[in-house]
Amino acid sequence: MQAKSSSSKYILAYDADCGPCTRFAHVVNSLDKHEKIDFISLTIADQQGLLDGISAPLRYMSFHLISPNGEAKSGSEALLELISILPGGKIISPIINYFPGGKLIVRFIYNRFSRLHDRVSCRI
Repeated sequence: MQAKSSSSKYILAYDADCGPCTRFAHVVNSLDKHEKIDFISLTIADQQGLLDGISAPLRYMSFHLISPNGEAKSGSEALLELISILPGGKIISPIINYFPGGKLIVRFIYNRFSRLHDRVSCRI
């Protein structure tokens, strides 16, 4: 999965050398029925300057979602944005934002799964 240059799409930058990260990207790709998202490796995204707004130490610690306007979000914040653009997200996202602790639950779930990245051989 490689990103095509398209200013109307989101770009999901992920660690293409990490099994759990690659599986995550494949799941998102299968859920992206309206093809709103292009996928690119963290290395290529960094080389293309797409991650310039993210501090260097954090660039390879999580996935990043770059919006069509160039704004980059990382980790659980990116996950919240990602949920809102996938099918069903127009319903799920407001529910997460409405309920007290909704964002905390998403952060907790993201942090649990992101530990897989830290524990497997894909660490940089």
